[in-house]
Amino acid sequence: MKQSLVRKGLFTLAACSIALLATAACGTEDTPSVPTVSVNSVVPQAPAENPNTSAPAVKTAANAEEALNLLKSGNNQFTQGSVNLNVTEALRQDLAKNGQKPHTVVITCSDSRVPPELIFNSGLGEVFVIRTAGNVVGDYEIGSVEYAVDHLNSPLVLVMGHTQCGAVDAAIEGHASGHVEDILEEIAPSVTKAKQQASESDKIADLAQDLNVENSMDRLMSSDIISRLVRDGKVTIQGCKYDIENGTVRYFDAPQSDGEQKTSSAASSSQP
Repeated sequence: MKQSLVRKGLFTLAACSIALLATAACGTEDTPSVPTVSVNSVVPQAPAENPNTSAPAVKTAANAEEALNLLKSGNNQFTQGSVNLNVTEALRQDLAKNGQKPHTVVITCSDSRVPPELIFNSGLGEVFVIRTAGNVVGDYEIGSVEYAVDHLNSPLVLVMGHTQCGAVDAAIEGHASGHVEDILEEIAPSVTKAKQQASESDKIADLAQDLNVENSMDRLMSSDIISRLVRDGKVTIQGCKYDIENGTVRYFDAPQSDGEQKTSSAASSSQP
C-alpha cells in the first residue's frame, strides 16, 4: 500500500514537472522577453556643450553702406526662414561691460507684425530701435535719434513704413479719438498728397504709406545735430517699406546723405 502511494506520488510529481517545462517553453516562444537594465549599468552621458560660453561678435559697420548691406543680408535670411539671433549669455555680459555700438537706428511702426530685430536678423547691440504707431516722428523720437547718431556713432538711420498700416488707413478714413488724433494729424499731409496723385483706394494707401515715411525723414532733418551729421557725410537717412505678407523690404531710391538733403519720390522707389 505504501509503495503504491509513493509510486503514485512520483508519477504526479513527474507530470507536473513536464507541464511546467512545456509552459515555460511556450512562453519563451510566444512572448518576447523584456530586457532588464541595472541602474548601475547605465553609462553617464557627457554634458552638452554650453553655447553660452562663447558668442559670435556683434555685427558692426564702419559706414552707412556697410550697415545697409548688413540689413539686406539679414532680411534675406529672414525671408528664407533662417533667422539666428545672437543672444547668448556671453554677449549680454560683454554688452553690459563694454557698451553698445549699433550700426543702424531703425524708426518703424509699433505694429506687432513689424519686429525689426527679426526682419533684419539682428542680435543684441546691433540695431537701435524706435517704434511709434504709423512710424511718426516727434520731439522724443528726434532726441532718441540724436543720441544714437551723436553719442553711439550709428552711421545709418532707417525709417521703415509697412504695408497694411492701420495708422495710415485710419488717417485716410479720418476716424480717431483721444491721442490717436495726434498721430493721424501727423500722417494727414501725406494722405492729402496721395489723394492728389491717385484715385483708387489701394493706390492711395500705398502711396500715403511711402509719403509718410518721407515725411518722417524730413522731420529728422529739422534737427541741427542730425542735419549736420548728414551734411558732413557721417550719417545717412534711408527710407524703406516692409511687406508684412512676404517679408521683404523695399528701399527708396534717394536717401538723405552726402552733404545734401534729398526728398525721394515715393513713385520712384526701387526693389533691393
